[in-house]
Amino acid sequence: MKKILSILLALTMLISALAFSATAYAVEYVSVYLNDKAVDFPSTDARPQIINNRTYVPVRKTCEALGLEIDWNSKTETMTLTRDGVTIAHTMRSKIVYVNGEAVTFDTASINANNRILMPIRMIAESVGATVTWDDPTRSVHITTKSDSNNVSNAVVNSISASNTAVAKDTEIIITAVCSKETTSVKFVRTTDNSNIGSVSKYTENDDGTRSFVTEYKCENSADSDSIVTIQAVPGIGNSYNETMSAAKSVSVMISGEKTETTTEDASDSDSSDYKSDNMISCKLTSDEIKTDDYAKFKVKTTSKVKKVKLTTNANSQSAVISSYDEDDDGDRTFNGKLQMTKEGNWKVYVTLYVSGDYEEDSETFSVNVDDNNKSSSSSDDLEIIEMWTNNDYGYKGYDTTLYVKTSTDVDYLEILTEDQDEGEGVRTHSTAEKKKNYYYWEFSFTVKHTGDMKFRLLAFNEDGESVSDTFRLEGRSVSKSEPAVLEIEQKTNSLIEGEEAQFNITTTGCVNRIRITRGTSSSVYDEKVSSTSSTDKTHKVTFEVDDIDADYYVTAYDDDDYDRMKFKLSGDVEEEIEIRDVDIEDDTVDEDEDIKITVTTSNSAVKVWVEDARGENKLSKVYKTPDDEDGNDLIWEIEFSPIEDGRKKFVVIAQDDNKKEDSYTFGPITIK
Repeated sequence: MKKILSILLALTMLISALAFSATAYAVEYVSVYLNDKAVDFPSTDARPQIINNRTYVPVRKTCEALGLEIDWNSKTETMTLTRDGVTIAHTMRSKIVYVNGEAVTFDTASINANNRILMPIRMIAESVGATVTWDDPTRSVHITTKSDSNNVSNAVVNSISASNTAVAKDTEIIITAVCSKETTSVKFVRTTDNSNIGSVSKYTENDDGTRSFVTEYKCENSADSDSIVTIQAVPGIGNSYNETMSAAKSVSVMISGEKTETTTEDASDSDSSDYKSDNMISCKLTSDEIKTDDYAKFKVKTTSKVKKVKLTTNANSQSAVISSYDEDDDGDRTFNGKLQMTKEGNWKVYVTLYVSGDYEEDSETFSVNVDDNNKSSSSSDDLEIIEMWTNNDYGYKGYDTTLYVKTSTDVDYLEILTEDQDEGEGVRTHSTAEKKKNYYYWEFSFTVKHTGDMKFRLLAFNEDGESVSDTFRLEGRSVSKSEPAVLEIEQKTNSLIEGEEAQFNITTTGCVNRIRITRGTSSSVYDEKVSSTSSTDKTHKVTFEVDDIDADYYVTAYDDDDYDRMKFKLSGDVEEEIEIRDVDIEDDTVDEDEDIKITVTTSNSAVKVWVEDARGENKLSKVYKTPDDEDGNDLIWEIEFSPIEDGRKKFVVIAQDDNKKEDSYTFGPITIK
């Protein structure tokens, strides 16, 4: 009997434990209100719920309600949330959130539940300055923002303008709306069909306190006759817009029924406007006249949806696929690629984008003239602006900013022009460029004279006065001596190796008392307090270890109440340890009186390459000091040498760097008859 009672007691305790477990771990869904308005979470998605006495919410829907844009890095499981100058970085399963680079620690970490990212609601809301309260009787959470969304009537468009009001169809124009200082967002609407052509939350602060919002518009016209399109700018605060007629402003543009044709002669100096893909922002051919076996080089700017770009031509069966790219703050990507043209004639090159797992059907088409006898081509064919960039996409009015430029070695001087200047009226370099392996590297400082969005043109001249050009944009901003601002970033170390230290001079306003440098927006590589002054600008010497040469870095300057941040990339040569990566033999059987031809691929630190016999007793080639081509960080050398004996022989390639460090590579055997 006692045994039966024991079994019954054990069963009773087990049932009670299971009942308690079911109660303790049952999912309780709750409601979420933003400024007293219910947030609608789809039933097909994750829903707000109580887990371990904490309210967790789905990230994407909650961020959309708060007006936050999401960028997710699946490799690092890191998300970046942005809104109105606030950047929030968070790594999954962490309790830490970085708000504009500052670490904020919460008592609960984010989780992954059923393949959905859930974050504690306070982690999201309080990071943007909102308050969170719990209402127990209704089992609901209430988020209250500090934004002026209830005072959206303060958002007003003062004026609107277009860069051109009479254009050919398919022309891209710039539309600018100048708004009240309370405005934080503007949507540009085409009034004919009420379609949204662009929603903008980035703006430029003007001297009078107003804010300028800019968008691009491609002037489409499907009719054969002229038509007029009206664009209206509607101001807002966050995701709320002032739809009243008095708050919005409109501008009208006349669009011709005919499209301006781009001729072959000007194809290298202007961006094509007839893009066949919605993901193509611009595509530029560096030179439309080249010689046989030279490369046609392209700079292709796309949206973030493009994974790679393919170049093909009807001149031969060659093609090139470019998968590496540079990405800007807006997510736009720039691909730099080239395709070898192997015979004379007028040929076509087709640029095709890879989107959503496949190449698009349509291609951008360029005409390329390959002419070995073109005299003008012989003197300026290699004249090229290879690459140019600034530390950031803005500069401060009255201060110098630096444009970094790579050009071909026949460039004699550079000139920067504003939109209203002609050749000879701009700012020219007054110093010689630094000679690199097979290009010139320039650091070109000039003064920012205005605020607002500015377009510049860079001209590169050779000794004969011939020139090529490219354009860049820069936003001019005003600065107060009493507010923290990063005014200039000067890199003092030009040759960099990962794992070594880089030196910088950081110029700030005098009120700055702390400087922090991060890789990305959160990984700190330097953080020091500095002495501050009342009004004088100050230059700080900064040294930090470079652990990722290609990353975006940020300088943040703080005072007691505020901060300013500037993005920069490391510039100059990135030297790798001397290495011979590959040797390609043109023919493994040659006659005794023939030269042997090989293609050698080395790291970019190689300055000399030559060939010896296998015993190292005889140097069989001249010492090559100039590579024939570059491929990323690799140098390509075309080498010829003469064997001194017949038979099946092996040979050795030697590569040497500036410090006389060497690497060797044995190749062969080659049959010499």
